[in-house]
Amino acid sequence: MRILLLIAAIVGVFMIVRTLLRSQGNKSAEKPERIKEQGAVVRCAHCGVHVPQFEAYRSGKRMYCSRDHALADHSSKNDD
Repeated sequence: MRILLLIAAIVGVFMIVRTLLRSQGNKSAEKPERIKEQGAVVRCAHCGVHVPQFEAYRSGKRMYCSRDHALADHSSKNDD
């Protein structure tokens, strides 16, 4: 009977220490910053990658992720 009480006491102390350590760890963890909104996101007409609108290249009404994709899409239309 004494051994069962000793085991229960050890398990109880272990649980208390574990709970205290976890609660201290949560307080010290920094919360991630929210990403600042930078405007609309558009889809590249050539490859489908999404890029912020202010970084996109425009050719007519179509938007592209890079100058190369705008030129490649434009040249593929001329080949048809």
